[in-house]
Amino acid sequence: MAIAYDFDGTLARGNIQENSFIPTTLGIKKEDFWNNVKELSEENNMDEILSYMYLIVTKAYGAGAKITREELSKHGKTVKYFNGVEEFFERINDYAAQKGISIEHYIVSSGTKEMIDGTTIANKFKNIYASSFMYDEYGKPTWPALAINYTTKTQYLYRISKGILNAWDNKLINKYIPENKRRILFENMIYIGDG
Repeated sequence: MAIAYDFDGTLARGNIQENSFIPTTLGIKKEDFWNNVKELSEENNMDEILSYMYLIVTKAYGAGAKITREELSKHGKTVKYFNGVEEFFERINDYAAQKGISIEHYIVSSGTKEMIDGTTIANKFKNIYASSFMYDEYGKPTWPALAINYTTKTQYLYRISKGILNAWDNKLINKYIPENKRRILFENMIYIGDG
């Protein structure tokens, strides 16, 4: 079976960008950042996930901050989890093993993948599907590689069900696969989120 988790507000307190990236790298209040996201989205009829990703890059450059995959990953180390999160995976895996159940853990989140990759729990997941950037030859983010919003999350549950551990294979994701041939049935999935 599979357990898929949202990240922000589910495993971690608040949004991952709020721990250190927004206040230290951008030097602004989190409320101001999210208000800018809302304004930009409304002005441009823009998805809020794309809006926050755009502002992460432009505000970092505007503040003269170095922003690379490695720098973003460092912010994952400042995450504040809800009580028991770090111990949960071992406990649930042990419980499942006692019941003869093979269990896999996945992240399906609108949060910043590079930051989630830097967390102390990143190695607990078979795959992390989250919003991420494409980088140039200098390691700078240039474009969203993946933007996962509230409704596109369902696509990644299909990917888990079909055993697709990437975001780019559109041929297999659209191919009909009978339930008895799927890697993990939907009835053997649990999705945990705060929204």
